[in-house]
Amino acid sequence: MKAKPRPRRTAIVPAGIFMITVLMLIFPVACQKSLDKDDAQRQADAKKGPAQVSVENGQTVLTLDAPAQNRLGLEVATLTATVSRAQLTSPAVVLSVQDLAAFRSSYIATQAQLQKSRAEAEVARKESARLKTLFEENQNISEKSFQSAEGALQASEADVRAGEQQLNLQESVARQEWGSVAGKWAIDGSPELQRILDQQEILVQITMSSSASFKLPGSISLEIPGGASTKASFVSVFPRVDPRIQGRSFLYRALAQPGLTPGVNLIAHLSIDTPKQGVIVPASAVVWSEGKAWVYQQTASDRFTRRGVATDTPVEEGFFVGQGFSSGDRVVTQGAQALLSEELLLHGQGGGAVDED
Repeated sequence: MKAKPRPRRTAIVPAGIFMITVLMLIFPVACQKSLDKDDAQRQADAKKGPAQVSVENGQTVLTLDAPAQNRLGLEVATLTATVSRAQLTSPAVVLSVQDLAAFRSSYIATQAQLQKSRAEAEVARKESARLKTLFEENQNISEKSFQSAEGALQASEADVRAGEQQLNLQESVARQEWGSVAGKWAIDGSPELQRILDQQEILVQITMSSSASFKLPGSISLEIPGGASTKASFVSVFPRVDPRIQGRSFLYRALAQPGLTPGVNLIAHLSIDTPKQGVIVPASAVVWSEGKAWVYQQTASDRFTRRGVATDTPVEEGFFVGQGFSSGDRVVTQGAQALLSEELLLHGQGGGAVDED
């Protein structure tokens, strides 16, 4: 009788031992990958310098540590809210007032002659009335004497009328040549005229385009050759035309100072339109590249974003900007050009530009 074959036994490995074996095989690989990643990060960090350039949301961003900022001499200012108007420039010229002084002298002489004629007419009137009374009462007065007195009275009254017409004509000429306000100064001999004749103040003619329809401001800024500026106040519409420029003219007056002599050409800066809210970006913060104006806005202690800025509304301190910048924004006001050069240098060296859009 054949013996039955013994059943084959299968070795059973406990689950715990199996898991330990798998982990022992995987762990060295994971550790190696971790070490490789840390090494790559250390190498990337080692490549980083004190300044980095990147592109984020379409804007160029420079990252600079404190020593790099000090090396570039960066200074930052905070923008504050302000109200401004659109600016317009116009040619202007300092006027000679010699003919204004000559008019005043002639007007005074005409006034004096008229007063003399009126006084003579009054004397002639009284004499004529006296002789008429005597003649009518059959006093010892001849008709010839009475007629002579009447003729003298008529001549004196004619002189008065001529003097009055001459004075009216001179007043009309003054208004036609100098405008309603300055012409009246010359007619009245006002304190304003005296300050002008004493060279304490000057008169300036500015010329605007004939199509200009805005209301002129009461005060403007005059740019004097050499870089200085002064304020001028509105007087009136000016009836003269500048032969060099066809347009409407206006008369302003300003305090006299060196450089403001008759015939000197100036540039007038006018604020027009309704007031607008915005900020003033200092001129020192603006740099030019690719035909555009830019500023560097500090968005963190070590980050500076290059942003476009509008320069179509210049003001004395820089440029008025109504959109894109807000009160509290911080921009580089010293070293902006050095910052632009640093950016171009980093781009040229492949300084880590990364698009993180």
